[in-house]
Amino acid sequence: MITTRRLTRLLTGLGLVVALVLFGASAAGAQELPGGSGEGRRVVYSIGQQRVWWVESDNRVVNTYLVSGRSGTPAYGTYHVYSKSRYTTSLDGSARMEYMVRFAWGRSAAIGFHSIPVNRYGTPLQSEAQLGTPLSAGCVRQRWWDAAGLWDWAPIGTTVVVVK
Repeated sequence: MITTRRLTRLLTGLGLVVALVLFGASAAGAQELPGGSGEGRRVVYSIGQQRVWWVESDNRVVNTYLVSGRSGTPAYGTYHVYSKSRYTTSLDGSARMEYMVRFAWGRSAAIGFHSIPVNRYGTPLQSEAQLGTPLSAGCVRQRWWDAAGLWDWAPIGTTVVVVK
């Protein structure tokens, strides 16, 4: 039996767009884009809704999904993607994650979008069912699929708007 994770890794070679179409990534209409969330091509992150939107320059939402961030972090405002790492670890090295897309700074570390972290035994620190609940220490956790997709969709310099 093929697992979802194994299948997603297999399909990555086919290209992310094909994979998103095949597996029905959450698309526009699932949740309305918040007002006052900027203009142009951007990522919108709502701390209150624990939701992310990918928005094209014509204001068309091409993807939206639940995430797990931290209440009140980062401050509301406009940021830009300044760094990306395919693999990274938590500040103390106890967890690892994939597809880090950094856009802000917290008190002691960068804040970015990334996959749900796993501990040294490979156990996820939260389930996908818990997305939508603020469980992170500061970053924004996503399903592996969504993290890989955002990594491809948002190059360095992409605007990130953080709203209530």
